Amino acid sequence: MILEAFSRYLQNAAPELPASQVLSLWLWERLASTPKNAVDQVIHCEVEIARAATNQPASHPRTIRLPADAELALKLKGRLKGQIGSAAELESSLQNSKAAPKDSPAYFFKGASSSGSRLLNSLYEYSMSYEQQKWSRFIHSVKASDFHLLK
Repeated sequence: MILEAFSRYLQNAAPELPASQVLSLWLWERLASTPKNAVDQVIHCEVEIARAATNQPASHPRTIRLPADAELALKLKGRLKGQIGSAAELESSLQNSKAAPKDSPAYFFKGASSSGSRLLNSLYEYSMSYEQQKWSRFIHSVKASDFHLLK
């Protein structure tokens, strides 16, 4: 049921986006809004947003980072939590956040339980298989005449 919902989203996504980025966007959209169906409820129960101390959240290759806009929003929310500054200060914070220094925190998705970790792993595997399928279709459409030998 969850893979089916993600599959529909993935098929409708822009083809130039990597599947892992589409997965990140899909998870963020599910978590950022109130649950509307069973899929959203499961995502809310099983997936949480974690914060790493540095810009590199983990060495594990299956780490799913939040979309850049979502990370920026969370970083600004953390900075501005107790204080509301002027519009100039907010603009300055936005400009400084876009630079993303190496010691700034990073945000990523993680399972709230072992079943949540398995769910994220399955979603990641599915997104990578979709990426492999796109690559396979591209390779099969390439002909030898597409390559020009330089002499």
